[in-house]
Amino acid sequence: MRTPNTECLLCGKPLYRRPFELAKVRYAACMAHRSEAQKVAGITPKQQHGLSLGSEKGTNHRTGYKHRPESRLKASATHKAYWAAHPEKAIARGAKTRAENHYKWNGGSSRLNTSIRTMHENRKWMDAVKARDGQCVRCGSADCLESHHLTPLVELLTSHAIKSRDDARDCAQLWDLANGETLCRPCHYAEHGRTLPCG
Repeated sequence: MRTPNTECLLCGKPLYRRPFELAKVRYAACMAHRSEAQKVAGITPKQQHGLSLGSEKGTNHRTGYKHRPESRLKASATHKAYWAAHPEKAIARGAKTRAENHYKWNGGSSRLNTSIRTMHENRKWMDAVKARDGQCVRCGSADCLESHHLTPLVELLTSHAIKSRDDARDCAQLWDLANGETLCRPCHYAEHGRTLPCG
């Protein structure tokens, strides 16, 4: 048995606590008197402040704390695995926030071209094109990469009679990687005859 190095706050029973445990606590108590000792010793101002923040609505005492990169990767992998295993839930979840069900819906006033460019499928297409090429196919730069349509998007919409986002979602030619190439921003602006803004 270890040599006692402290005693119970209430009954004085000899106790052994590891040094690092003693450094963290303000008192020691045996199992029989643990709850009573906590009442007698009270709580520190720092603990009281934390409790008041926790009970106050609309506050978060962990504001400013960031998750570790390992924790973020672990959470990301868990979420991806869940939605990959439950595609029907992902579809139902998307339907709740699409078109007139979305809280910002204002009657479909956005141009179809602009609306399609904000779709999740378009983001996946852009990321896949950049991942395939890895650099600008014109100058070899790896900075400020963008995905460029070889056949303009407006021509694809016309040739495939796409009238809505659902039509676009079902059109495989619209998401064909062969119709994309990676350009850096200066080359992309030059391709469309635009002037690159300063800064």
